[in-house]
Amino acid sequence: MSDRSELALQLTDAVAAAQQAVQRTGDRAFRTFGLSHRAHAALAAVDQGGPDGARPSDVARAMGVSRAAATTFIQRLEAKGLVETNTDPDDDRGVRVTLSRHGLEVLLRVGQLERRLAARHIEGMPASAIARAVHLLQEFRSRLEQKQLEVVR
Repeated sequence: MSDRSELALQLTDAVAAAQQAVQRTGDRAFRTFGLSHRAHAALAAVDQGGPDGARPSDVARAMGVSRAAATTFIQRLEAKGLVETNTDPDDDRGVRVTLSRHGLEVLLRVGQLERRLAARHIEGMPASAIARAVHLLQEFRSRLEQKQLEVVR
């Protein structure tokens, strides 16, 4: 294996490890607001539904759980005042889940805290190293996105 290939593998491993570390930091932010990682995932899935809300099946798909498990999460979030359920205007038998005002506030605050906690660990690094890392990661993302476009064509 070439040196460049080995370095690429090392970078891939480092990016994955950094992402996991950021996720663990995020978990601390969620717990600050009394949320588990899964509860945060459910709130984020509801938020993805936009102003019309999300169907429980959408939440289940986003969380990678059964519809019944998603419904349980939704009920718990509703009991905490974080989400509201309403009849689906497109289907009388279904429901749509939307964030309550409190749920939106918590979701935004968790996101801000998550970013601040992660940023604290970066602040001690030299500015030049941070700038190089930002440039490298932006280039990496750009190349990944370009490859995805090529695959779609």
